Amino acid sequence: MLTICLFILALAQPIHLAKNEKRILLNDPGLIEQRLTHLEHKIQTVESENQLLKDRINQYETAKSDRKGAIYTRWGRKNCPSNVSVEIYSGYAAGGWWNDKGSPTNYLCLPPDPISSGKSVSSGCNHLFGVEYETTFWGTHSHNEDAPCAVCSAASETTLLMIPGRDSCYPGWTKQYNGYLGTNRLDYVGATEYVCVDKFPEYLNGGERATDGALFHPVTYQCGALQCPPYTGNEVVSCVVCTK
Repeated sequence: MLTICLFILALAQPIHLAKNEKRILLNDPGLIEQRLTHLEHKIQTVESENQLLKDRINQYETAKSDRKGAIYTRWGRKNCPSNVSVEIYSGYAAGGWWNDKGSPTNYLCLPPDPISSGKSVSSGCNHLFGVEYETTFWGTHSHNEDAPCAVCSAASETTLLMIPGRDSCYPGWTKQYNGYLGTNRLDYVGATEYVCVDKFPEYLNGGERATDGALFHPVTYQCGALQCPPYTGNEVVSCVVCTK
């Protein structure tokens, strides 16, 4: 009996909490509301931080997407195809002299706003010349006209492919433009690469004088080791520039 009395007495005594510790009473509506308000504030803070993180991820993905387009040159045109690419610059097609043994093989697209190197040499160097269309194959009045070019970035694709012998891309690829293969003439000494010259070439203003330089001649199939069919002898070679 004495033990039970002592236990009841102990329950009646106030409970002393540790310093800075608060006691939650289930029958105190004000304290419960205070705690709920605090919890709602915490949730709002977490949601705000989460949204900020999502915005930063979206900004990063957008910036990464803007950087990933495949780069290519559209030969023979002043602008890029606007529906599938972004123009980096519009410039001048250039290359080595058509009959120089030491001419490099590749064509270049020179920008319209060069920055001077401030240096010059008088001999022992190679040269860059503008490109001219040769023959009237490229258009009724194309002979001796100077060729433009444009450097383009595909809107979203990262892989670039120039397909000779076709004017359309394979399924799953996006066509940037199509045209005909162009390079130096067969009996000229200067070596040049094959490039895809746009099917509807443009000309630079005042470029109709026959100053030569680097040249665009069309290319034809020659049967023998090259199977005919499917190819046709002496037919001009088409080309298409595709991205994916």
